[in-house]
Amino acid sequence: MAPAASTVSRLVVIIILINVGAISDTTIFAIASAAGLLSSPKLLEREALLATGWWVNNWATGNYTSYHCKWTGVSCNSAGSVIGVSLLWYENDNITGELGRFKFSCFPNLKSFKIHSNYLLSGSIPSEIAAVSMLQTLELPSSSLTEIGNLNFLQVLDLSHNKLEVNLTSLSLDYNNLTGSLPSTLGRLNRLTDLELSENKLVGPIPSSVGHLTQLTTLNMYSNRINGSIPLEIGNLNFLQVLDLSHNKLEGPIPSTIAGLVNLTSLSLDYNNLTGSLPSTLGRLHRLTDLELSENKLVGPIPSSVGHLTQLTTLNMYSNRINGSIPLEIGNLNFLQVLDLSHNKLEGPIPSTIAGLVSLTSLSLNYNNLTESIPTTLGRLNRLTYLELSENKLVGPIPSSVGHLTQLTTLNMYNNKLDGPVPPELMNCSKLGELHLGNNLLSGSIPLAINKLQELNYLNLSHNSINGKIPSQLGAIPSIDTVDLSMNNLSGSIPESVRKVPHLYVYGKNFDVEIPNTSANSPPPHHKKIATRLVAIILPMVALLALIFGILFVRRRRDKRVEPAERGEITKYADEFAIWNYDGRITFQDMIEATEDFHIKYCIGTGGYGSVYRARLPSGKVVALKKLHRSETEELASLESFRNEARLLSQIRHRNIVKLYGFSLHRKCMFLIYEYMEMGSLFCVLRTDEEAVGLDWAKRVNIVKGMAHALSYLHHDCTPPIVHRDISSNNILLNLELEAFVADFGVARLLNFDSSNRTLLAGTYGYIAPELAYTMVVTEKSDVYSFGVVALEVLMGKHPGELLSSSSWSLDKNIKLIDLLDPRLSPPVDQKIRQDIILVSTVAFSCLRSQAKSRPTMQLVSNEFIARNKAPMQKPFHEISILELRNQEMYLVD
Repeated sequence: MAPAASTVSRLVVIIILINVGAISDTTIFAIASAAGLLSSPKLLEREALLATGWWVNNWATGNYTSYHCKWTGVSCNSAGSVIGVSLLWYENDNITGELGRFKFSCFPNLKSFKIHSNYLLSGSIPSEIAAVSMLQTLELPSSSLTEIGNLNFLQVLDLSHNKLEVNLTSLSLDYNNLTGSLPSTLGRLNRLTDLELSENKLVGPIPSSVGHLTQLTTLNMYSNRINGSIPLEIGNLNFLQVLDLSHNKLEGPIPSTIAGLVNLTSLSLDYNNLTGSLPSTLGRLHRLTDLELSENKLVGPIPSSVGHLTQLTTLNMYSNRINGSIPLEIGNLNFLQVLDLSHNKLEGPIPSTIAGLVSLTSLSLNYNNLTESIPTTLGRLNRLTYLELSENKLVGPIPSSVGHLTQLTTLNMYNNKLDGPVPPELMNCSKLGELHLGNNLLSGSIPLAINKLQELNYLNLSHNSINGKIPSQLGAIPSIDTVDLSMNNLSGSIPESVRKVPHLYVYGKNFDVEIPNTSANSPPPHHKKIATRLVAIILPMVALLALIFGILFVRRRRDKRVEPAERGEITKYADEFAIWNYDGRITFQDMIEATEDFHIKYCIGTGGYGSVYRARLPSGKVVALKKLHRSETEELASLESFRNEARLLSQIRHRNIVKLYGFSLHRKCMFLIYEYMEMGSLFCVLRTDEEAVGLDWAKRVNIVKGMAHALSYLHHDCTPPIVHRDISSNNILLNLELEAFVADFGVARLLNFDSSNRTLLAGTYGYIAPELAYTMVVTEKSDVYSFGVVALEVLMGKHPGELLSSSSWSLDKNIKLIDLLDPRLSPPVDQKIRQDIILVSTVAFSCLRSQAKSRPTMQLVSNEFIARNKAPMQKPFHEISILELRNQEMYLVD
């Protein structure tokens, strides 16, 4: 009691002294501090404010108070710590001197600092400001500031009407959330050598005043929303070495004045909406090493002056509308390492002068209209690792000189008009991992020395006229995973070693291969070829008929729910392009126009058997399109996956399962149309720091719950039950509200309780239940295991990795739950959220039991999240270990 009484008595004395005016306010504050009535951080803040001399008026007017939170322009939080300073010169004429008077390091909770000083405030913005991590707004207009420190955390910055142009040489405001347009006053910073404004949300045009920044050596504005044209005045920056305006919305042509950038080494204008032709003056940039012009709408030919850019190491112009022929002068670029001219409208031959590109490692000329034969001089590019010539009109044989490209890992000549045999010299390319020669006119036999390609994992020779036998050497390639020999003139039997290839496709209308039959009721030998031919014809027809019947079934169900007029509209469209859809108003042409014939710029991802595109319909509705690649529409496995996903998604309805809107059987292509998820996959969100931070603990718990409810529905509310078989963070999609939706049913399987449910191993590495590696028996418990992996991944912010191994669990006595949680989020403080995280962890570990029968069902897991009738753990949250959670989860049994 004595200390408390002593404190009270001291407080009474201070109050009396204040009333009689016996001591100054400063003395009172000092006495109060010494008496322990004021905490040290607050005292430091008050003293730091006093030291500036800016609050003298608070004393002169007699309206003084020792409590600084009541001073003019000072605001505090509930704890009495300063969070805001706002002073205007016409309210306070003491705002003079250097900004350094204000010791930012004394104000750890400062969020906003606004000083309008009528040019009386000078000096530099002190570097210690970088330590104020909570500062979001800094406004210092009408000052005489000359230098800027590190401001990379700011959201609002106002430095207008200053004298920064006096000494400022570097301004870096990149990687913030800056909005608005670029001020025309930017041109006053005429001593700038480095201007970094990238990765913000800036809009509007680039002001022509940027041409006044004649000392610039680096100008980066990539990843904003800047529009308008590139100003002609940019050509004045003749000291500029790096110019990056990529990933914006710039329009119009590349100005010819760009020739003035004679010191430029890197020019990046990719991912914009630039139009017009490439200026011939581009060839004057003799020091250029990196030229990025991809993903625009550029037209016309490649100017021959590009041959003057002899220092280039990278030249990317893919995804434009560039036409004409590849200029002969391109062979002058003997330092070039990467050349990508794909997805354009280039014509004519591949020039023989390409042999001059002796440093080239990657060459992409695919998706053009190139004609004539492949030049033999291509074989001189012996550093090539990647060669893409697919989707052109190339003719003649594959030159034997391609065998000199011994560093190749990928060779793609798919869908041309190449003829003659596969050159045996190609087998010298021992590092090849992917070889695509399908859809050509190739003949002759498969080289016997194909086993020299020991690193080959993908081989496509489909849709050619290849004859002879399948060499047994093909099965001796250890890494081979996929072989497509379909639609050829092969004969003989499939060697036993080749039959073991996981994905082997050898069917087709000209198929003449004897399939070994190990059944006791094998047909007589003279009937085998007839039976094989029938099977080859029937299998594709069965797959197609299954799809058609599926469409008719769904349409019939829908017809019962629509008016006659609407039904007629649907039938009309269906007759035209064989499409079932949710409103009868999506046409095949709509999808073609919405994606500009499936242009790569609309592609948002590539899946197991196709690519996904974002499409905006004429109605304004945005949908996702999953399109099978052309070669895959003729592969039985991909047709099966397509049929599976279409059939399953048309039957199931759950709020946490992505909705199917329709699917097309158009002869040009096949695709699924389904609900568009704005935030993309859970995998991508968790691996992007900014988005992961937005995924708070409550949202993460809800994601796990949504997954559980969806899988419970598939396993227990569908007849027969459906096993997804590929639950992973890549196949969990998120909408704008960050709600979870299970997607990608390409490998899903209906459980047949009258069979063994044996299957080929399917799923994503790192999420597959351990028993599938040796039993190959599909049960719903394999989905349960995958769910457990994703649940932990949601909490940890990354794949649990080694934590899944039993050896790791045996050492988990000292591993705390809080140490596993995603460090990018603050530890949870809300008691309900903490209990939810404990429940998710408990459930996850129970789902990861090594014995499948010991795992709970998804129905039980779903009910746990609904009921939450488990008594909360009484132990402090930060002390809970994994071992305790694994002991707790024992109650989760069927």
